Amino acid sequence: MRIINNGMCHFSAHAGWPLFPVLVFLACFLLSAIIPPFQSPDEFDHVKRAYFLTRGQVILDTPTGKSSGGMMDTGLAAYMNAYGRLPFDPDRKLSAAELDEANNIRWTGDQEFSPAPGTGYYFPLIYVPQATGLIIGEMLGLSVNGSYRLARFVVLASASLILSIAFMIHRPSPLAAALLVLPMSFFQLSSASLDGISTAGAILIISVFMRMAIDKELTKPWLLYVLTASVIVVVSCRIHLLPLVLLIFGTVFFTRRKSGLIAGGIASISIMLWLTVAFKTTIDIRVVTGFPVSGIIQHYLLNPLSFVRVLLATLADEELLRFYGQSFLGILGWLDAPFPEDVYTGLYALVVLTALFSTSFKHIEEEWPARLLLVCCALGASLLVFFALLVSWSVHPASIIKGVQGRYFMVPALLVAYALEGGSRAESRLFIGPLLLAALFLFSAFNTTSLLLMRYYLSAEQPEMAKFEMRASLPATSGGSLALSLDQKQMYGPSALKRIAIMFGTFRRKNPGLAELRLRTGEGEVLVIPFDLSDLVDNQYKWFDLDPRPYISGEIVFLSGGGISLWQVHREGGPVTSCLIYEASNGGKRYTRGCPR
Repeated sequence: MRIINNGMCHFSAHAGWPLFPVLVFLACFLLSAIIPPFQSPDEFDHVKRAYFLTRGQVILDTPTGKSSGGMMDTGLAAYMNAYGRLPFDPDRKLSAAELDEANNIRWTGDQEFSPAPGTGYYFPLIYVPQATGLIIGEMLGLSVNGSYRLARFVVLASASLILSIAFMIHRPSPLAAALLVLPMSFFQLSSASLDGISTAGAILIISVFMRMAIDKELTKPWLLYVLTASVIVVVSCRIHLLPLVLLIFGTVFFTRRKSGLIAGGIASISIMLWLTVAFKTTIDIRVVTGFPVSGIIQHYLLNPLSFVRVLLATLADEELLRFYGQSFLGILGWLDAPFPEDVYTGLYALVVLTALFSTSFKHIEEEWPARLLLVCCALGASLLVFFALLVSWSVHPASIIKGVQGRYFMVPALLVAYALEGGSRAESRLFIGPLLLAALFLFSAFNTTSLLLMRYYLSAEQPEMAKFEMRASLPATSGGSLALSLDQKQMYGPSALKRIAIMFGTFRRKNPGLAELRLRTGEGEVLVIPFDLSDLVDNQYKWFDLDPRPYISGEIVFLSGGGISLWQVHREGGPVTSCLIYEASNGGKRYTRGCPR
């Protein structure tokens, strides 16, 4: 085998790898035409943040009593509202009339405040591709839809370019490439969120690190600059990837150059400075954990065994593990478009086979310190995912960690994939890996396309994609509480509710005692409604009249008495949701799917 190393490219028998991102680009370009706007999780806020950047806003504003955000064009707000009814409603389709109406929305030039607190912690440089598309579209006089589509295209093109550069610096294994053609990866790369760019940036980081580990003292100095800049940008918007900073320090071991220590220090200080500014200037009142986040962090840092216990309890939940696996492979949309079980089985099988036939255990000892460091970074990043959601998304004290999704583990999985690659002198017998990769590419693209068409456009009855099972919660005790798990539509796109009905279980008893229904809005307002437990009827809904507000969370607090349960629906591969009836202030009514009507 002839190897040519000019400091930029490492060509071998696998020199065709830089062309792989072109195939990914073409597949995602076609999928982007199918996927309606804003159907990737949190895409509304990501596009808002990009728009703020076009107006020169780097730090979010925080008006009194509101979450952080910025001023946004009312035309863009109307365009978002046109697609805001799709998330969390898998039965809702887009009509030609709705598409035509949305496509004709224009930029108005008028501004209104719009919150986007979740994006305040992300280093704004990551939004340059989206901002570029939006501002060019606006300058060219395109509609809001045309500008948004252009932003999507620039994001996809930028991610594909980064991947091509990364693969020229260091070829991936078929396993690493396989992770990029999973339905979840296709879906994220096709959106205007930051996931595609951040994943591509992470692959660039890993590729540069592996090139430096292989070239050792012959490493070109500019590679360290690329590594440092990439780590700063990626980690500053994906804090759970903080262990990637160790890769910069690790280069000292291979290159024997102390410049790695300086670069690692610069990256660490830069990231910490940004996070300090972001945390001090961003207010997010959507999620009420019961305690200040800083206090929760301090609690677990001082009591690490408490974190371990909650983590183990979470990992012991079979339903959660199934959800993590399926949402890693792909539960599309706002977690409202799962695949049939046989598709997940096929995806699992192809990924495992690709891993087996693309890993050269004979050469695994090559650059073993670099591989070990990648695995350690993957483990650290995974633990930080759970810790971050524990302190920011789970009511304290928590019994399990809520809010974790499989897609959060994509970069840790890529780190492991690169750690398991065959090495720079891997034998040519590994040609089976690319063949399996091609099969996975076709299987994933076909099923992703089919699911998206069914989810958003086809009016024919959908096949059953998830099983629902009703279960009663554990009975409450006096002085205890039961969390009210609202559906994701109400949590993330809340409607003003004038009434709500809760299905209780009394175990055919009259249970004396008093309790309170406590509901919280995204602005932190709390509504308290006392009621008598003896009035509850077994397996029946009880209605509560509300002040019409957009409530996003709630709980039942038992002041005296107990023995009461809440009926819940457990969806295969999805979150647990309380059996509720929501009556909006406009008269609209909806039920928790899977619960009695």
